[in-house]
Amino acid sequence: MKMKLDCPVCDYQEIEGDTCPNCDTDLSVIRMLKELPQVENPLQQVKISKWQLGVALLLLIIGIGLGAMSSFIFLQPQLQTLTVSSPDPIISDRPTLPVNNAPVTAKEPLKPITYTVKSGDYLSAIAEKFCGKGTSWQVMLKANPQLKGREDDIDVGDVLKIPNCKDGA
Repeated sequence: MKMKLDCPVCDYQEIEGDTCPNCDTDLSVIRMLKELPQVENPLQQVKISKWQLGVALLLLIIGIGLGAMSSFIFLQPQLQTLTVSSPDPIISDRPTLPVNNAPVTAKEPLKPITYTVKSGDYLSAIAEKFCGKGTSWQVMLKANPQLKGREDDIDVGDVLKIPNCKDGA
């Protein structure tokens, strides 16, 4: 004998088949779910007595208390600061540096140094001349991007910017 269902769509009562005769709703899935065996919830079987609950709460309170006490004992010395206030000025044997109260003005930017290429010049020789030995020609190329692609063929009369070699430009 099949279980009788109520239609969830139109509320037709006591349907024995898998289809509602009123609205043609398929009730087969609902019927399968209703016919599944009932399983007891394992959590409902666990019974906690009053004394077990009391012990658990007591342990919780002890743990919180120990945590608060340990943070007070171990962290408080780090939080303490020493403040000393003295109405007398501090006298030192060290000489004091003079104070310069002149207004600070911005330095004018240095004018870029340029070099006009002469016959027989090449980039690595120009870089060595202005930036010192061991300086790569690539320093000159970074300062003069117009030379990219013609590093080995600079023309007489080209005006090159000379980088500030101290900046590693």
